[in-house]
Amino acid sequence: MYRFSIWILLSVLLLISCSAYLNTFYNAEIAFKEANEAHKKQMRDSPDSLLAPSAEIAAKYEKVIEKSIKVLETFNKKKKWHDDALFLMARAYYYKKDMTKAIRRLNELQQNFPSSPFIPQSYLYMAKAYIEDGNLNKAEEIIEMILQKYPAMDAKQEVSLLLVDIAIKRGGSSQAILLLEKAYKSAKTETKRMELILKLAELYIEMKQYSKAILLLEKTPRIKDLPEQSYRIDRALLDCYMEIDSLQKALTLSDAMKSKKSYENHKEEILFKKAMVLSRLGRYDEAIDILRDLTINIDSSNVASDTSQIRARALYELALLYQKKKNDMENADKYFSLSSRSIDTLSREISKKRISALERLNKLREGKDSLDGPLVSRKYKIAELFKYELDVPDSAYYHYLELTKDSTADSEFVSRAISAAAFVARDELKDTLRADSLFKLLISRFPATELAKDAQKQLGVKVTIKTRQDSAYEAFCRAEDLLYKNGDVKGAVQAYYNVYRNYPDLPIAPKSLFVAAWLSDDKLEKNKTAKMLYERICEKYPESEYCKEQAEQKIQIVEDTLKALEARRKNEETFQKRPKAKKNKAVNDSLEQKKEDVFDGKEKMEDQDSLSMDEAEGESGKGEN
Repeated sequence: MYRFSIWILLSVLLLISCSAYLNTFYNAEIAFKEANEAHKKQMRDSPDSLLAPSAEIAAKYEKVIEKSIKVLETFNKKKKWHDDALFLMARAYYYKKDMTKAIRRLNELQQNFPSSPFIPQSYLYMAKAYIEDGNLNKAEEIIEMILQKYPAMDAKQEVSLLLVDIAIKRGGSSQAILLLEKAYKSAKTETKRMELILKLAELYIEMKQYSKAILLLEKTPRIKDLPEQSYRIDRALLDCYMEIDSLQKALTLSDAMKSKKSYENHKEEILFKKAMVLSRLGRYDEAIDILRDLTINIDSSNVASDTSQIRARALYELALLYQKKKNDMENADKYFSLSSRSIDTLSREISKKRISALERLNKLREGKDSLDGPLVSRKYKIAELFKYELDVPDSAYYHYLELTKDSTADSEFVSRAISAAAFVARDELKDTLRADSLFKLLISRFPATELAKDAQKQLGVKVTIKTRQDSAYEAFCRAEDLLYKNGDVKGAVQAYYNVYRNYPDLPIAPKSLFVAAWLSDDKLEKNKTAKMLYERICEKYPESEYCKEQAEQKIQIVEDTLKALEARRKNEETFQKRPKAKKNKAVNDSLEQKKEDVFDGKEKMEDQDSLSMDEAEGESGKGEN
């Protein structure tokens, strides 16, 4: 009796332990099923891509992982069920897009449980994980092994089609097409054939071979029992029509799609695409009506939770139509504000920028901020806002031209406005005649400028304009020739200095001044002259790299050298008492002074036709053109 009671007790404990294990694993399986079904629904529009799960779905996958780890750690004696937990955990990591951990758990399963029934599927998930992780060679190696060792797994071409994904990721579109065509010929079901046609069409679209995609999609039959695949085919065809500007066909197709009951789940997307077609056709009011119907009941206090991706995009497109086509800034601001709080990341960020640009536009028009400068400056900034931030090229063009008519505007603003208007006319408005006319106007009104030189390049004519920058560069090159070809260091120093003197406002000026200083310091050993030139760099161009990175340090070195020389001279005076020595010292001092006679601001260079630097500073004008 006692033994029987012990046996009953042990059986009950075992049953409780087993039940606890099964309950934990069962909960993990249920959580995975719920997460995966929701994830597949999220990926419905892109079934061939592994999209990152939403935060809610990711939390469910994390719950699967936690319960699977509990099975492994708490019920370690039940190893015959550990492979279940490992495989479940690996799939949760895979769909959560944590490929490193997924691969590690799959490896653990394969090494510790080689006889597990999950081994073939584990290799398939491992290949997919390597593809997602970018390790295409390893993925290809595993796929080839599966096809040889487990050929039955490719009955539905699930394995071999992974080679298509690898070919596409490697940029081998032609190879991918050959593989898809081969797979299509051997496909046994209508479902598989439609999936392959979609893959082929999407590949053609990615390659911008729209005519091939259209031919393929138009002849593919729509099957009543396969509404999702049929919808994806029609949607791809609609996108192709829009890409080639076959807008009437696109409109007809969108109406046909809207009337199909089997496409009811996609009604919002169909209406959105129809609105985009109408907008492209210039039927803006009809497009606005559709977009407003799509967004009419959105809760403005909780936009992110009350919008789908389609409705979020509808808010943004509606704002654009009001801004760019209807010039209704009040409604534009309203819908940009809603879009800036929507679920669609791209629309949200762009809308925030548009709101900021509209606020900036109002401030510039009011002219209340003194930092914006005079009226001319504000006009130019308004034109720039329309061009770069509000994406309204015709308004940008108008404001640029208005600026050119302003008699109070200086030449810099006017020349820049003409150039900008020319580029807008050519690149945005596609009006080459207007653009060429403006480029010619720029050349005639502002010759010898960089903008006029660029205008000649844009017109495709021979560049004959010589700017001050060109003249400065040529003068710098002549100085280099004196130094490197002729070995005339003194002449080169004067030539470099003249570049600075004649073109003090150009970027080449501090560079030229530094070279003159360095040559005086390093080659001619004229310490006073070098110090004066180094100091002038920092006086005239304190923010330049030649001051901050070079001259400031050089000044200290030269000053130390001059102090050392002065100390040496005084020592010599102390010990040289004889009259002869004093005479020799006077001679030496005279020679030393003569070494400093080129640029010390007191005498001219040996070449009497050259100007000394201080004299050059007093010259008026900026030199040659």
